[in-house]
Amino acid sequence: MSLPFEPACLPLLLGGLPHHNAAQALEISQRYAGALLAWPQLPRRSFREESYVQSMQGFPGLVIDASQSRLYVDRQRAEQEMDALGLAYLEDRYSYTSLSADDAAGLDELLRHGDALRNSRALKGQLMGPISLAAQITDEHDRPLIYDDMLFDALVQHLELRAEWQQARLSEWNPTTIICVDEPFLEMVGLPFVPIDWARARQQINHVLEDVRSCKALFAGGVCDWPEVLQLNIDMLIANVADNSASLVAAAPALAEFFERDGMLGLGIVPADDETIARASPERLAEQAGSFAGAIAPGGREAAGVLRRCIISTAGTISRMSVAGAERAMQLMAETSALLREQYGLERPNE
Repeated sequence: MSLPFEPACLPLLLGGLPHHNAAQALEISQRYAGALLAWPQLPRRSFREESYVQSMQGFPGLVIDASQSRLYVDRQRAEQEMDALGLAYLEDRYSYTSLSADDAAGLDELLRHGDALRNSRALKGQLMGPISLAAQITDEHDRPLIYDDMLFDALVQHLELRAEWQQARLSEWNPTTIICVDEPFLEMVGLPFVPIDWARARQQINHVLEDVRSCKALFAGGVCDWPEVLQLNIDMLIANVADNSASLVAAAPALAEFFERDGMLGLGIVPADDETIARASPERLAEQAGSFAGAIAPGGREAAGVLRRCIISTAGTISRMSVAGAERAMQLMAETSALLREQYGLERPNE
């Protein structure tokens, strides 16, 4: 299901913030991107909140060595514990993959706000996707899970339950939710040394989002094969437009078809590093967003028509930035959003 409203360049946090305190991080998320409110991941608070660690939490045979910042799957243990995951999957018991407050302090903090969350137009949750996870996470012999069919398929089941669990928790307080699968390494699909083609990659990602009954989003890092990506069963694609606009403009026909299916596009135009953010301005970012929208507008239509189907975000995670830099990025997101909504007449009287 797509969003029940046009996003019209509203700002959206991708996920992580560099803060240690969950209350402070959520306050920043609410202040600058409260309409589409995301719970913040806090990797500097704990190794367990690294996106890939957090997404793997509860997986059979998982070994977390925080002292060495190491994560791997003990295959023998995994085989012994696999039945529990399989049974939970068959019974659609998504609580099997629930996250504790210690493992997702930002989510716990957000849920504490209860009825106040109904003031947001949507609530966003996120998890790392199966392709990027399976390429990064190894067994005890340093063999990536993407080369092990049993563990790879089990990982997809695990993530499918986690996505469904997040939607269930967030929808307790707001009926409109966005569940985003983050795939920072999706550009490697189809390369000669990677044992997965686009057909299987789409199958695995679609499985993760299969039981999500809200807006299904994907963040795709790098220069991907966009026509292949846009065949996914998703409602929103978030891409690094700042660095990859040329490849996206080349995929304009596929994007036009995506928009015809009520698809939405996340414009990752706000810099995600401290050096570049210091030189950025909302005026320049709004100009870039408008030029890009005009370049991909189908059939000579105006850029405003495209921008109504867009959100504004960062080029990547800002969790590695300084706290001051990340807060500046969030402020720029909000200011660029407001400028675009005013310049292109995207605001509605009832908004």
